[in-house]
Amino acid sequence: MIGLFVGSALALAAVTGLLLNISERKSEERQYPLILNKLSDDQVDPAVWGVSFPAQYGRYRLMAEPGTATNYGGGHPYSKLMRNPALRRLWGGYPFSLDFNEDRSHYFAAIDQFETKRNDKDWINAHGLPGFKGQPGACMNCHSGWAPSLIRELGWETFNHTPYNDLKGMLIKQHGAGMAGHALGSTCADCHHPSDMSLRVTRPAYINAMVARGYKGDPKAGLLATHEEMRSHVCQQCHVEYYFKGEQKVLTFPWSQWPKNEPLRIEMIEAYYDREAARPDGFKADWTHGETGAPMLKMQHPETELYSSSVHARTGVSCADCHMPYRREGAVKVTDHFIASPLLNINASCQTCHHIAEEKLRARVDLIQQRTATQLKEAEGAILALMDDIVAASKELDKERVKGTSIPDDVYKAKVDKVLAAARQAHRRASMRWDFISSENSTGFHSPQEAARVLGAATQLARVGQLSLVNDLATVGIHIRPTAGYGLVPAAGNPIEPRHAPVGDPPGQALLDLDLKVEAMITPLGVAGETTAK
Repeated sequence: MIGLFVGSALALAAVTGLLLNISERKSEERQYPLILNKLSDDQVDPAVWGVSFPAQYGRYRLMAEPGTATNYGGGHPYSKLMRNPALRRLWGGYPFSLDFNEDRSHYFAAIDQFETKRNDKDWINAHGLPGFKGQPGACMNCHSGWAPSLIRELGWETFNHTPYNDLKGMLIKQHGAGMAGHALGSTCADCHHPSDMSLRVTRPAYINAMVARGYKGDPKAGLLATHEEMRSHVCQQCHVEYYFKGEQKVLTFPWSQWPKNEPLRIEMIEAYYDREAARPDGFKADWTHGETGAPMLKMQHPETELYSSSVHARTGVSCADCHMPYRREGAVKVTDHFIASPLLNINASCQTCHHIAEEKLRARVDLIQQRTATQLKEAEGAILALMDDIVAASKELDKERVKGTSIPDDVYKAKVDKVLAAARQAHRRASMRWDFISSENSTGFHSPQEAARVLGAATQLARVGQLSLVNDLATVGIHIRPTAGYGLVPAAGNPIEPRHAPVGDPPGQALLDLDLKVEAMITPLGVAGETTAK
């Protein structure tokens, strides 16, 4: 009887404890979100918002720690030019050819932009690009949590065309060096409304582009959308291709040819830029290539565009579902604000839908990225070969001029431009396709089939450009043998000095070994750098 009594008492205590715990958890759930301090757009410091949301802020702060690398991404800001020296030629004549590093987490968004030499006009001028006038303030649109307040203060167009370093100086004067950049990359206010934490879009360029495509704007949220749709919109306002339009350098997305509710194809962006180039006052190019003279287009992190054609996008999977999966904090289900590669949290990011062993899922991702990396190398080699041929052709044309009678400079230039026109156009088109996948941060995983299609087209355009050049040169009596294999690759070079290490560090040996494995998979087409005039 005593044992029975004790057992019953323990069971009652356990049940009572469970009921109390459930009651406490339900109380927590009812009170969430519990905003303990007044928040506003005038105070965008994440630490202030973190007073009311310690779980989210704690996970956000983890992004300030050195990141864990994956095969094709990670938190160490090594020099990508040293890992892949071909980039020095592929972007020849553009600041990216002088300094380009692996990006870090959202916490470092402003820090990494402050520290890249591409924002040091004097350094760029002294290293081969004397005509570079510096980056416009529009670059700060996605790299600083102060962008919305700067836009409110200065106006949209003034914000865009004010030199980047002028805006940086304003922020340092108003908020100090720390809050201007070293503690304020992406912020809570970028994606959340201070009144109720609802998701919102805060960047005008994205709102403008989406409204132009047929979506509806909203005075509070920026766009009229469901909560699940907003879990992608808040990411997509920055992870996009863009350019600076007109004298005011207005940040613009090239999306007018992209129909609403359809996946994007690279040809839609190309059609947009072709229409711009055809207009007398339209946008012609990001830069003129230093070796070939081709009018070039630089692609920027087009995750939104590539992902739109994926099976995940078609089934309604949002960016946050994979990169910010839900987690439990007591009774509350919250979004993980440690924004990272799904490979670092396969269980929460992938296995919620894919009931497959973690090692098999990782192997599947590795295979997709390895194949994409191989195709990227093949496309690079073909583009470099086309560049070698254009350079060789230019030298042969110069020889012909020396042998002939005196020709006025303008007449000679017109002749050269005509002979090289098709090859230069092929260079532009092949490069933008290669760059679309190269600068997109998933190494093909966001849409594997589309990535393969785009890179195949890049390689084909470059090789066809070589054949067109041979034929066009023949019309003026010049004959060259096209480069059959991989074009010439420059030396890796040394780290930039002075710099704030680890920014610009050499890549680790594990990454270099991985690249050797990728290069070994490339099917050789001939002897690298084989370009000789007959």
